[in-house]
Amino acid sequence: MSSEAEVPPDALVLRFKPMDPERCLKRLNQDFRDTGDYSLSVFADVQGADETVDQLKARLLSASELQGMKPSSNKAYYVCTRAEALIERKFTFRKDEEGDEVPEHYSVDFGPSAPTLEDVERFLEAFSDVPEKRSK
Repeated sequence: MSSEAEVPPDALVLRFKPMDPERCLKRLNQDFRDTGDYSLSVFADVQGADETVDQLKARLLSASELQGMKPSSNKAYYVCTRAEALIERKFTFRKDEEGDEVPEHYSVDFGPSAPTLEDVERFLEAFSDVPEKRSK
């Protein structure tokens, strides 16, 4: 189970593959069978007081590894300029109630009904088209 979470509008959001609309829709339906929620995973947080955007990205990538994302399988990631872009598209963020996820990990909720390809495209529009590579 998960519950709605507050993510500041200025939080930077990272997402890993899949980013193809049809593959995302397939993932949403697969995950629904496992969790009962239509949601996609992201990593998000705001910059610390003395943190640069690149440092924030590195911190979010580190958090993804702690959450079990293997760098060898996820060499690239996509950036949503800010959480506000998802919030404006009427998406909400959720956290796992069991508390076994890192603080930077969220699920973006697609609502109680089966999402459409248009819903997925609305979600993906918030992210850059070109993936960024992990630094070596």
